[in-house]
Amino acid sequence: MAATKTKQQLILQFDGQEVDLSAVEANVKQIWKDAGKKMTDLASLNIYVKPQEGKAYYVINGEVEGAVDLF
Repeated sequence: MAATKTKQQLILQFDGQEVDLSAVEANVKQIWKDAGKKMTDLASLNIYVKPQEGKAYYVINGEVEGAVDLF
């Protein structure tokens, strides 16, 4: 019998707003691809969520830094 895949969401709620954190991750990965980079070259991805600033800051491969809006 095959294992059932669990559907999962990680939602951040802050000050009456909410954001799907998997969408934030997908947005950062799209930025990487739009820069002409290959997904196979993405070795590490750290995302720091700061809802009080309405931003998520990211570091890719320890060297590429940026930010995306949360709301």
